[in-house]
Amino acid sequence: MNLVDFRIDTNPQTVGDFILFGDITDDTGTVIGTFGPDGTSVFVWWAQQSTDFQLTFVNQFSGIMARQIAYGDVV
Repeated sequence: MNLVDFRIDTNPQTVGDFILFGDITDDTGTVIGTFGPDGTSVFVWWAQQSTDFQLTFVNQFSGIMARQIAYGDVV
């Protein structure tokens, strides 16, 4: 899977949200999906996912969040 003509913009209407743009291609270059002509809001997409799906990422993110809280702006 590859991202083509991919970019991320901040959403001017919603603080903290991002809009993703571009096409999703397979390894042969065939477009298999797209973020759409107006892009896809991360917030809107996230809210449409199942709780189980969200929880998987929240569990991963909690470690990143804990490190930042404990040690400051550490990558």
